[in-house]
Amino acid sequence: MARMKRNLLKTLLLIVLLMLAVVLGKLIGTVSAGNPFLSWLGTSANFGFPSVPIDLAVVTFTFGVMININVAQAVLLLIAILVYTAIKIRD
Repeated sequence: MARMKRNLLKTLLLIVLLMLAVVLGKLIGTVSAGNPFLSWLGTSANFGFPSVPIDLAVVTFTFGVMININVAQAVLLLIAILVYTAIKIRD
């Protein structure tokens, strides 16, 4: 039972760290875009699949995934993963 609790806690920790990295990275990238010295942190790339509607006469589905990531988010995501691997959770 303790092992299951520890695994759940580690999973929640990973999700929180990744979400913080994405949000803080977006904030840092947006704020630093106005600064000429740090504007490279706001450089972003878009990739994914554009939305495609599928009409089945009764139901219409729309599928698509687009990801917009900037340099600050990528760096913070890497740091979050490294921090996650370094954290040891005790019983």
